[in-house]
Amino acid sequence: MTQSLPTSRIEAIDVLRGFSLLGIDFVHYVEQYYAGQYPEAHLPPSNLADNIVQGFIGIFIIGKFFMIFSFLFGLSFYIQLSKASSANFVLRFAWRLIILFAIGMLHHLHYRGDILSIYAPLGFVLLALYVLPDKYLFPLALALVLNVPGMIWRIVQFVTGDAVDFGSSDQVELQQYYDAVKSGGYVDILRANLDYYLVKMDFQLISGRLWITLGLFLLGVVVGRKGYLKNLNEQLPLMKKLTKIGLWTIPAAIVFTAAVLGIPQLLGTPLPDGLNFAIGGFAYDVFNAAMALVYVCVIFRMCYNEKWQKRVMFFYPVGRMGLSIYLMQTLFGVFFFFGIGLGQLNEFGAGVCLLVGLSVYVVQRYFASWWLSKFQYGPAEWLWRSLTYFQAAPMSITGSKTVAPVDN
Repeated sequence: MTQSLPTSRIEAIDVLRGFSLLGIDFVHYVEQYYAGQYPEAHLPPSNLADNIVQGFIGIFIIGKFFMIFSFLFGLSFYIQLSKASSANFVLRFAWRLIILFAIGMLHHLHYRGDILSIYAPLGFVLLALYVLPDKYLFPLALALVLNVPGMIWRIVQFVTGDAVDFGSSDQVELQQYYDAVKSGGYVDILRANLDYYLVKMDFQLISGRLWITLGLFLLGVVVGRKGYLKNLNEQLPLMKKLTKIGLWTIPAAIVFTAAVLGIPQLLGTPLPDGLNFAIGGFAYDVFNAAMALVYVCVIFRMCYNEKWQKRVMFFYPVGRMGLSIYLMQTLFGVFFFFGIGLGQLNEFGAGVCLLVGLSVYVVQRYFASWWLSKFQYGPAEWLWRSLTYFQAAPMSITGSKTVAPVDN
């Protein structure tokens, strides 16, 4: 391994975080920072290229990159725990979660798809569960990541005959929200998004995203606790094996879904909708988890490959200030799409929006590189750290010989 290769697990983790933010950027810009159902009168424009982009995003991006981001949250929690020298770590981290929730709610007021206001409450559950031994924590994490509670809930709904409701289909309500973000004022947007918070949490629960996110937090703790990332280069054979497992699981999930759901359909005896939803939903969750696993292993392996290392290090500056980048993506997105800015919501299809998102990410990457050449923390990271310790953290790297640790 040459000196240009990552010398610490933190660098490789930041590369992975930066990579995950690219996928998150793609999803948010293709959905035009709307994060919900459009009214029938205002469906986004679409042509062949847009459909191809939507298909690509749906298969390779949606549901996968948030998993990576969530896994890294749990892993970062373990890294902070392992470095903690103070007995009041739990109280300190709880205070950090309160601050994160405040940041998340402020973000949610501008974009109802915010994930931070979900991470913070789940972080308290993480604080309660991380003390479990690995023999209990790992099976629990795996069951949650595969959304076993969600599958059980769907089966219960099928047996009881309860309808699955992912949110309002009331066209009047959908139109009101659309009007608020498309042509409403700033206060209209804040009010509309505030009203949506409980709806978002309900969706997280019904869809199983809440369980998956918590499972990924716990999985990050297990991976850190097992020491798999202490010497990443020594874990490359394991990652190669996990990559193969993921690549085999992906087609297996597709074949399973086609066989169990498709064959009855072809025979003219389709399964009931509730059962279709339960089986198909579980297969989709397994598919997403397998693809996310492949992405994680491939990126880590690239970090220790002389041919690919310099290329994946492109993501490193973004990952080092991930919270700031995440919030800035929303700042640009809201300005571009919403009526308080350029008002381009629904003016373009998925293809153009993907290019806009890619452009934003590239600009952010070089901005992050410039910023980190002068400062130890991203602006949001600095604020979070300063509020955590009740004092302004040193910002400038002038005279500093070390790189600031990652807190998010």
